[in-house]
Amino acid sequence: MNAYLYDGSFYGLLTAYFYAWNDNDIYTIAKEAAYTSDLLSRPVHIVTQTDKAQRIIHSVQQNLSAYTMKNLYLIYLSELTECDLLGLTYLRLCFSKGNGINHAKQHPVIRQVDAIHRKVMHEYDHMKGFLRFQKINDQIFFARFAPDHNQLPLLMHHLTERFSDQKMIVHDEKRNCAMLYNLQERVIIPFTKEDAAHILADCQDDTIDLFRRYFQIINIPERENLRQQTGYMPHRYRHYMPETE
Repeated sequence: MNAYLYDGSFYGLLTAYFYAWNDNDIYTIAKEAAYTSDLLSRPVHIVTQTDKAQRIIHSVQQNLSAYTMKNLYLIYLSELTECDLLGLTYLRLCFSKGNGINHAKQHPVIRQVDAIHRKVMHEYDHMKGFLRFQKINDQIFFARFAPDHNQLPLLMHHLTERFSDQKMIVHDEKRNCAMLYNLQERVIIPFTKEDAAHILADCQDDTIDLFRRYFQIINIPERENLRQQTGYMPHRYRHYMPETE
């Protein structure tokens, strides 16, 4: 059975879909860096080909819908176990049954896809509210987080549209990468905790202390409701929020 291995990029995954489309002996689709060989599979190394990936994107947009394309992208960003193989299963189902299959909420594949869609977008909405920036010099703002799913590609557009006049670095500690924006372009590059520590070494941002004091002042101990606070602000996000330190 064949295990299709790609470089971890979305276009790499779509290239793998292109070559695995008619393969009835498929074992799995996985990132090359995360693959562990076993006796059941034969690795097939996929070289990312932009033209092949764009053919799939064009076909989905022309014959299915933008919603199906979005689902495919969110499955990729979810980074859940076997999500890459699920994406191919979902794509085959949509082309076989038509775009209307997305309304068949009782279908097991559609249920899985809808659940992933909700998880990724729910976390994305949280990130828009919980991401905290600090000023590291007169021009650059820095934020760090470690989401369950790969949120940087989704947040790039939102952040650079909302703060288009601010240079920024947004560091995903879990994936060792960061989004850099210099007012002209935005890119995602490799970025480690050591890189972040070097940048933050000389940071003197008084607004962090002001934020903490503001949070303490508006707090009313008699009306404290820890359960409700946890509902609105889950514990896993608080590590990166100065007002909760």
